[in-house]
Amino acid sequence: MDTNILFDTKGIAITPDKINKKIKEFGESYNNTVQKIIEDSETLDKSGEVFIKCAARILSNFKMTRNGPFKGVKIAKNGNVIGKKILVNCWEEIGNNLIKIRKSVVKSGYPRGRFLLQLNQTEREKLISEIWLISKRLLPFTMGKTSYGLVGASKILFSVLPEIVLPVDNQEWLNVFKTVDIGDVINRMVCDIQKWEKKTKKKFNELDSSKKLTTLPSVYNVMAMNAKPKS
Repeated sequence: MDTNILFDTKGIAITPDKINKKIKEFGESYNNTVQKIIEDSETLDKSGEVFIKCAARILSNFKMTRNGPFKGVKIAKNGNVIGKKILVNCWEEIGNNLIKIRKSVVKSGYPRGRFLLQLNQTEREKLISEIWLISKRLLPFTMGKTSYGLVGASKILFSVLPEIVLPVDNQEWLNVFKTVDIGDVINRMVCDIQKWEKKTKKKFNELDSSKKLTTLPSVYNVMAMNAKPKS
């Protein structure tokens, strides 16, 4: 049986107030980090500087720089990224694709916060397929001895495409989404949100009263993390 994320076991939608409360409980660190990457990733430069900073910020926030492939990556007080070689390699592999997607988001004219829901199904399926292919190209860089490459790949992509990609950790891959396909995860997120909005008549991207989490994946991530089995 699917794990419930936006609905309780009886299929009743979790209230906007409860979701806002969960966002507050999730913590300032995540909320501030995500606010910063949403702002900074609005435009991507060809040299990859924005990508490197955003990725370093998210990976640090999710504690993925303590060991594994991203060990030692951090942002110094002067704003420079230390240990960035692996992120430079990632950018060289997928940078052009990311710039192309960023341009298509801007060109669409849709608000970033609701981008995934504004796309028609054909456009969305095409975009999701592309994200899946890009995430697979990141795996050689993000795989560690004890870490799934999928975790690092989803977090790196979220750092510069926070209106499209959900950052997914080991427990979520295994116990919440039960898939290895980021495309399945994004589709599930879209269906969940559409269903939730239909029931509540509220806009999902407007649930954070602090206005820091303004994209669908940034809010959904709080609830997906909350849905993990409590050990």
